[in-house]
Amino acid sequence: MKTTEMLLAADYLSDDAIQADIGEIHSLVVTECNKSKNIVKLTSGVGVFAGMMGSSDNGVCKKAIKTILFLLYHNFPSVRQLAAEKLYTGLLTMESTDHVIPGGEDAYDEVNELLSETNWAQNSKKLADETKVKMYAYFGHEAKMPATK
Repeated sequence: MKTTEMLLAADYLSDDAIQADIGEIHSLVVTECNKSKNIVKLTSGVGVFAGMMGSSDNGVCKKAIKTILFLLYHNFPSVRQLAAEKLYTGLLTMESTDHVIPGGEDAYDEVNELLSETNWAQNSKKLADETKVKMYAYFGHEAKMPATK
């Protein structure tokens, strides 16, 4: 995953002809990180998904962002912090965010403010209660909250 992250960051995998393969890599990395408690694997996964944000295929980009949104609310604070950092920098480097943030420039500014001003190391339940629904809504998704007992 580290190698894939580096290749994505260096734009070696940006050719339009291989974007379907990038989508397959996304699926494989999701499978690898799913329910994992291995911090190295999870942080590498965040890096891979962040690299996919620059994809020319809007579908791959949206999938990567949705996965990063999921990792923003992971149980491990270091994974949450890294996901927030990578999402923030990824959004700043995008030429246009219209395809991922449907609310336009105001929503873009609010997302960046929320990402930069939130303490991502705080209690995960409190964090989710305060920001999850809003964060997902900015990207046009509905947040799945855990069932209450």
